[in-house]
Amino acid sequence: MKDKFTRPALSDRFDQLSYLLKHTVTIIGRDRDILGPPIRMAIYSLLPAIAFFAMIWAFLIDRDGSGMALLALSVFLFVYKFFYYNRQELALSWLVYETAAGRDRDGAEAAKHVSTLKSQARLLALLDMGAAWIARQRRRRNKGFINRLLLSALTEGWDMVNHFLLPAFAIEGVGFREGMSRLKATRENVPETLMGVFGIDILGRLVASIAAPLYAIMAVFGIVAGTVVAPALPAAFGAGEFGDLFPPEVLQYLPITAETQFNWLPLFIGILLGTLVSAVFERLVTTLKVIYFTLFYARTLHADSLDEDIRAELDAYLRFSDDGQAGAATPYPA
Repeated sequence: MKDKFTRPALSDRFDQLSYLLKHTVTIIGRDRDILGPPIRMAIYSLLPAIAFFAMIWAFLIDRDGSGMALLALSVFLFVYKFFYYNRQELALSWLVYETAAGRDRDGAEAAKHVSTLKSQARLLALLDMGAAWIARQRRRRNKGFINRLLLSALTEGWDMVNHFLLPAFAIEGVGFREGMSRLKATRENVPETLMGVFGIDILGRLVASIAAPLYAIMAVFGIVAGTVVAPALPAAFGAGEFGDLFPPEVLQYLPITAETQFNWLPLFIGILLGTLVSAVFERLVTTLKVIYFTLFYARTLHADSLDEDIRAELDAYLRFSDDGQAGAATPYPA
């Protein structure tokens, strides 16, 4: 068994995403209530970005004092998202497990169950905030190589631990110490057919891999649009003529003249749209990971409680395999 978490190649991560999108539909088809938490997370993920860009708009355009209120709202939404997302992820994990066990649950029951896990949700939120801070420190250029390596290991290690703790909290309602012991038990009881995927950071950094080219495309769109339609856009976003922005030796290599105007508004809108798409995509990836690790946890520690109909294909799903025979290789408990 692997002693440390590993990340597959980027092409493999896209294959994983395609596979999980395709086969998770089957799981959701068993109970549409599973869609509730992901939809709520996706909607909430839009709010911090909208509030942040509205704040910028208020400071640049309106100048009516609403900018400070929007700044406060942005900070609140950013901090609160850690607590909101973890409650929704706990609800999602519980619904997935109950569905895999053959029980029909609804959103109200999930919310009632999660209300008994307030301390676990708060703990996960605080740890997620700490992991986000560590990730930010890792990206700072003035950090030494060894420090960045350690910070990277902490961030990636927590991501894996977090997705195994979620089902431990959601399914069994245990505390942090007992949850960590459940993680150890999961590691020690992984079926032989699944050893190859335990410890792999599925979909790791996929959001960043998608977001970078997305922002680049939206930036190019914003720059082109801001040049072509600049005269028709609000003057408050006007940046002036390119002759004022670039020296002649640079302009000679650009398909514009010194008198060509530029307006920031399309670039502003492009970055906003890129941020919104990236935020929703991040929630999609998180949803797929929560479903995957919940089923992995259930298969490892609660195989006897799973519905007979799902057992035949569950191992194949967890191994990212379409052969449909994995379940027969490791018999389930009677």
